[in-house]
Amino acid sequence: MPDNPPPTSLSKDPPTTDSSEVDFAGLSDDFTHDSASALAPGGALALNSRDTIVFYVQSIAASFLQWVLPPLNTYLFSAYLHAPAHIVAQFTWLQWMAWVPRILFAVCSDYVTLFGYRRKLWLVLGWVMTVASVAAMAFSSVGAPYCDPQVYPTCWNPKANTTRAAYNFDAPNRAAWYRTPTFFVHLGVAMVQASLDGVMVEYCHREPLALRGRLQAFTYFISGLGILYARFFGLFGLNAPRYGGTYDFSAGPAVAYMIGFGLSFVSLVLAICCFRDTHNHIKSLADWTTGLWRLLQNRAVYQLVVFRICYSLFQSPLGTPIISWVTDISIGWSNVMGRILYVPTLIQIMRRGLQWNWRKCVGIASVFSIVLTALATFFVIYDVCRNQYFYLVILALSAIALAFMTLMPGWVMVEVAGVGHEATIAALYGAMSNLMLPVAARWRIIMNDAFPANTALLNDAHTRDQVMYSHVISFSLQLVGVLFVVFLPTHRLPTLQLLARNDRSPIAGVLVVLAYLVLIVFALQQSLYNY
Repeated sequence: MPDNPPPTSLSKDPPTTDSSEVDFAGLSDDFTHDSASALAPGGALALNSRDTIVFYVQSIAASFLQWVLPPLNTYLFSAYLHAPAHIVAQFTWLQWMAWVPRILFAVCSDYVTLFGYRRKLWLVLGWVMTVASVAAMAFSSVGAPYCDPQVYPTCWNPKANTTRAAYNFDAPNRAAWYRTPTFFVHLGVAMVQASLDGVMVEYCHREPLALRGRLQAFTYFISGLGILYARFFGLFGLNAPRYGGTYDFSAGPAVAYMIGFGLSFVSLVLAICCFRDTHNHIKSLADWTTGLWRLLQNRAVYQLVVFRICYSLFQSPLGTPIISWVTDISIGWSNVMGRILYVPTLIQIMRRGLQWNWRKCVGIASVFSIVLTALATFFVIYDVCRNQYFYLVILALSAIALAFMTLMPGWVMVEVAGVGHEATIAALYGAMSNLMLPVAARWRIIMNDAFPANTALLNDAHTRDQVMYSHVISFSLQLVGVLFVVFLPTHRLPTLQLLARNDRSPIAGVLVVLAYLVLIVFALQQSLYNY
């Protein structure tokens, strides 16, 4: 292995080697705070610099769109327009399919250059697609709802003798039109997110060893604000009776699209005018591909992928939903409470968690979350406590664990992403979790077939036992999944030392690629089958 010194912030070009070729043994404390310990030149960015603010705004916009659109399947298409169940299901599968080419977009963002631009090119293309698609929905008339319980209180009761004038029978037919623009909005956001992930990793690589991960944590915090904004909008803007809620006030049916249009348009302008692009110093496609293949064979990379796949796979099983048994529960508040403590916890981890043992933290947080959720679940199943406030507090506390499980493995991902392959490794890491959504959906079907239970209609001993069995199996699998935390490095230096050892396994590299392809094929098969 060549004996190259670590790159310095004064270098004009990044090192020709990846970070696995840097010797991190015996580093002094002064060096870990020095810019020479960064993985890429350029110097650490201030959290309030122009470049980071431009990046934050785009991250908020992308997060808002990712989280505000899926609930519209229920609020707008199912409740407001009363679309057939198969049409509503198609929206879910179209949204998942749009994220399948995420790694392809990341590869393009890392390597493909046009007129000297790479990240900017794909950010602009993604935002153009997003703006055009969301504008088509924002400025089209949704029309009147299928029925409005605020005007006709009995219109959703099939046994009531409600006048025919209460119903707009043309409303269900309008839902199908939204499928195409919805798909392209998610496709555009997937393209944007792939590039934003690469930008984040590049910025993190410029931080010195002792501070690396600070900007990443703040990025997750900013993205979390976009998620909270989306969930608060669902809580207060889409909770009227015509959306299936109980509030007397609500936003118009197209307001979510209008907000999304405004955020995406601002992001497009920023991407064109203010975003400072970075150059791809790997000119040859053969060199870029060879470098990626070396990374995938490196033990530090494939070990992280094994953790990500196995941990996500075993955490994805869920039991039969019990939300209908919680007294006076608000779905909107349950969605919000699941993120309330997540956002501030990220800041506390950013301040204090860089020096903690990441493996222990993730393992303890995972067990804590499973035990808390199991406690609330079995209390609800057997009617020990079905109080909505008890249930919501448990949801809020489990969000603390989610912050640990999100951020600390993400820190490892940044360390193993080589220079020139930032977006690709980040997309591979993210996709391994996202592609578990079809697996979770399939698991739920299997559990429903094995332990059929209609919690909305029945609350007898047999139904409770059926629900209990499904949750016991699910929680048991989740606990087994925690064992895979042993594949997660304990800290940043062990990660870099693992990279530096350069232990390579072509078989492991092939298995990583095959695992990704299997998950892609399964997701596509499930999407096309259910579509």
